Amino acid sequence: MDGNKQYWNNIYESKKEKKPIYDLWLDKYKYILDKSKEKSIIDLGCGSGGDSLYLMERGYKVIACDYSEEALSIVNKYIPIVEAMKIDISKTLPFEDESIEVIIADLSLHYFNDDTTKIIVKEIKRVLKSNGYLIARVNSVNDINYGSGNGEEIEKNFYLTECGYKRFFDDENVKYYFGEFEIEHCKEECIMRYGNEKKALEFVVKF
Repeated sequence: MDGNKQYWNNIYESKKEKKPIYDLWLDKYKYILDKSKEKSIIDLGCGSGGDSLYLMERGYKVIACDYSEEALSIVNKYIPIVEAMKIDISKTLPFEDESIEVIIADLSLHYFNDDTTKIIVKEIKRVLKSNGYLIARVNSVNDINYGSGNGEEIEKNFYLTECGYKRFFDDENVKYYFGEFEIEHCKEECIMRYGNEKKALEFVVKF
């Protein structure tokens, strides 16, 4: 984790003069986001805050969470209205049981070994209200432009790459980790904001 943290601090330090950008992947989930119109949505592993900015501009309350100080400094600079919290998502989340309607996890759940991933999922389940939602994107096993199949394989689909640890998901992995949830949507999508095409599994689960 510490190695990954330094890597991401270096990445976000290089982006500190750039306003966060976002794509419109959350548009289709307005019906879910509106369930939390009066309460904060958690942006778990927010990075520089693209999704937090998207949500804020559309009138949602947001708590932007990340463990990179440099990422949170960008959030604080460009979207100060958003509450920013330094959180290591591999640890106990600082939220009460059954307190959150909606959690967003955009490309933040795929950096962990099997045991840690299970802990993260357990914590998400703990803090979500009954009928609460997780809306997420994770690396696809077909994401060859961004490391799938490269590096030292530590566990199945989990690699130590030159950019740190990365996990790659297929449909069965989503079912494996989120089997206690109702999986409402799971589909591979393409993301174009990084230059080369990135393939991600986009999924929605309800507890």
